Amino acid sequence: MGKNQQDGFINSVSEDQIVEELNSLKASSSYMTNPAYRGNAEKWPNHQISFVDFHLGYLRDHPALNPHQYIANLRLVLKKRA
Repeated sequence: MGKNQQDGFINSVSEDQIVEELNSLKASSSYMTNPAYRGNAEKWPNHQISFVDFHLGYLRDHPALNPHQYIANLRLVLKKRA
């Protein structure tokens, strides 16, 4: 990832704030936050990437995204329905 791309993400909001918000989603029983499957056994020995690492990586790869809007959308999509 280029320096300019990463700067866009870091400057818009601190990475710690994003991690905190993602961890709060993960800790809540109201949201489905299962780990994602990954085929690369060298990088992920158990073939799973955590919810937080997955979404943080996505935000790093897409620096033009608004992190707060992205997390708001996650809340809508991952909300457990009765």
